[in-house]
Amino acid sequence: MKVRDKEEQADTIARILDTALSVPGLRSRVGFDPLVGMLPIVGDLLATMTGATILVIARQLHVPWDMQLRMAYNLLKNGLIGTIPLLGDVYSFFFKSHQLNAALLIRSVKRGEDGQCLLQTKSLTMQDAAALALLILPTVVLVFAASLWFWNHDASLLNLIYPTPYQSRME
Repeated sequence: MKVRDKEEQADTIARILDTALSVPGLRSRVGFDPLVGMLPIVGDLLATMTGATILVIARQLHVPWDMQLRMAYNLLKNGLIGTIPLLGDVYSFFFKSHQLNAALLIRSVKRGEDGQCLLQTKSLTMQDAAALALLILPTVVLVFAASLWFWNHDASLLNLIYPTPYQSRME
């Protein structure tokens, strides 16, 4: 596959997650990350896992490790803050970490090693897969754990909109 095709894939994923929809009355566009993030537990997990595909593409294009770590940090920050009911969705709306990661990827590829840009992608090795697992799996686990914690403590957007009736513990 050509490098340009992979860059376009990363850009498309970022656009879907961060700016897919135009909302009347808003200057900024909204993506599926803050919208799906409103779903308890699975929403932020799904957005994080989808955003992680940009890291996979970065590894396929042999983006330097320091840039991949920066991208993983952006994904982690967006995922963890995204688990906070309502506030996290507002953060995802403004931060747009997936677009930032796609831009970092494209900028890194354009620079390339020794000013050269590859024309074809290289296959992922077992070391690449292991490194990706070390970058992505902790983020996914932490986002899942944080989402579950908020859910178990009745701190979800659903509970904010539809609070449970007061129940006496003296019964």
